[in-house]
Amino acid sequence: MTLNRLMALLCGAVLLTACGGGSDTKDTGTGGGANAPLSMTYYGMWQLDGDTYVGISDSSITTYVNDPTQGCMEVGLFNIVTSTVNSVVTEDAQTGERSTSLFAMNGANLRVTEDNVTLEFVAGDYPHLSQACGVVSGASSIAFALQLDYLPPVVRINRDAQLTGRVEYQYGVHFDINRNNVADPGDVLVQLQHYKSSSGSAEDIALPYLGANIWAVFPRKQALGTTTTTSSTTANSVQVQQSASTLTFNVDMRTHPLMRFVDAQTPMFVYTYINYPQPEAEVIAEWLDGPWNWSSETHQDRYPDVGLTQPNFHADMQMTDASGDLIKGEAKWVDIKGISLRFIE
Repeated sequence: MTLNRLMALLCGAVLLTACGGGSDTKDTGTGGGANAPLSMTYYGMWQLDGDTYVGISDSSITTYVNDPTQGCMEVGLFNIVTSTVNSVVTEDAQTGERSTSLFAMNGANLRVTEDNVTLEFVAGDYPHLSQACGVVSGASSIAFALQLDYLPPVVRINRDAQLTGRVEYQYGVHFDINRNNVADPGDVLVQLQHYKSSSGSAEDIALPYLGANIWAVFPRKQALGTTTTTSSTTANSVQVQQSASTLTFNVDMRTHPLMRFVDAQTPMFVYTYINYPQPEAEVIAEWLDGPWNWSSETHQDRYPDVGLTQPNFHADMQMTDASGDLIKGEAKWVDIKGISLRFIE
């Protein structure tokens, strides 16, 4: 479905009152003239009456339409092929179909016009993403295994030396579902992450008990960059297990509308991160690595080192990374050794 067809569907079916006249109205813009980045005035999340949203960034546009009859959400992924200050040509990431959109502000509202159909949006919050409408990839779940050089049986969280609100541990995979080889709005993450709590006390806990979730990538309002959000309703969609130095994520792809786009051809990268200020000097004899070996506060690794890869580029969707090639730090806890993916119908 093109962005154009999506707008026509909204106007004809459920949002007739939100649709205005054609591109000859004074508020629809001129197209901006010569090729140039789309104005940041239009960046961010915008909402129509009801549970319908559009996210606009410098590289992509994503639509989110709630289907109340099926109790699920339909997502459209569109990449910006060319742009002017007030217009874009987008390409549907799934079908390759193209359409042209004109943008203009009407006070604080956004007007989007395609083929003599105009929709007016208000500034919106992030949509609540839950049940997916169908499965594009044909799979109902995915198992993602991340092998590290070493993982301890427990990690320490909410340390006194850590600043409140800082990420302490992060292990995840970034799926470029709009397939433009850029980490940008419209993408989706599966990650285990823990922040230093303002109320929690220091404790030792196994990594799987920190939990994992599905995170959506959204554009920032009238600015470059991204923000990521998650929902408590999808917390049970990801199960994490640890076996020695391997974390395995089992993800129910049916519970999130962005996960439905993930398949063996989806560009992706894997990342690990620890922030551990003032590491303890005490040695734990049973462990192969720990804070007593670290001189850095931040420890980080990534596969591939730059850019993205695809699961189907690798035999049996199994990937191997060189040891000791961390982006930052020394911790074996973040040193990626191997990655494997398996789709389950």
